[in-house]
Amino acid sequence: MSVPNIPGIPTDPETPAELRARIDLTRQELGDTLEELAAKADVRARAQRKAREAMRAGRAQRAATASGAVLAVALAALVLYRRRHRAKSTPWLSAPTRRPRPRTFPGVRKPSRPAASVRAS
Repeated sequence: MSVPNIPGIPTDPETPAELRARIDLTRQELGDTLEELAAKADVRARAQRKAREAMRAGRAQRAATASGAVLAVALAALVLYRRRHRAKSTPWLSAPTRRPRPRTFPGVRKPSRPAASVRAS
């Protein structure tokens, strides 16, 4: 049987201490392997872990959806507010509310107004 080349441990142990070190390392590797196999075989724990992950993902999705809804409502409120108050804040965009003053041109006389009637008392 060939022995794997592990750094720090010679391939052919010559002393009992080297042999014990190799045995301890092998035990540790086997223990790790058994823990991994037990974790894969534990269906209940794996299902619970997946359920927790799904719940976390659902919470994150709900939070993102809720924040998006709040943003949409705020944007709609802003648009409605701007539409309602447009005439007050930006008169050049709204329809004129009074008649514009007539233009006067140099050299052109205005028509004379009739004199105000005077009442005799």
